[in-house]
Amino acid sequence: MSRLAFLATCLVSGCPALLGQGSCSLAVRVLLPDGRRVEAPVSVQEQNGRVEEQEHEDSDVTFCDLGILPVTVTVGSNGLCNQVLIRRVPISVERTYLLTVTYDPLACGERVPSPVPTCKILFRVADPTGKWQSQARVHLSSPRPTDLTTDRFGRVSFIARADDEVNGTATSRGYSPVSFSFGCTRLEPLIERYLKLEK
Repeated sequence: MSRLAFLATCLVSGCPALLGQGSCSLAVRVLLPDGRRVEAPVSVQEQNGRVEEQEHEDSDVTFCDLGILPVTVTVGSNGLCNQVLIRRVPISVERTYLLTVTYDPLACGERVPSPVPTCKILFRVADPTGKWQSQARVHLSSPRPTDLTTDRFGRVSFIARADDEVNGTATSRGYSPVSFSFGCTRLEPLIERYLKLEK
């Protein structure tokens, strides 16, 4: 039978032989930026909500009982930095798709707890259109009088102790001052405040 006739027969009556005979739909390889393999949890979520999880160590992890709809692959644990999320990964039942992921948990480092609980605060200052304001002035009246100046991306950072109240204003030439007031708590060690200036 010619190939064309074979395909025509498949279209009419179906060809279950074309399906993968127990082949795995997806293999995931997790590498550090330098190309070495790294231990990491890998999860695959199908569109029906079903989730399958495996641990990547010194060889690829394979997911064999998947369908044909694209899946979402997550590498890394929830709550840790540098978690990688890849959406709409294509899969099929005819072949194994190898997904190679660069994952760098080593960049997170090990946080050494401060002897005194603190908050790291980042102010981001923008004009009314959302454009970042360089050389904007952030004046803190508490927890201690401090004057700060933003970088070219409108950012400036400050460290406060837990339980401190942070109060002050942000100003830039041609704009009215914008006030801010919030507390630093032990439950929120990283705080980001977006300050939008007004005419």
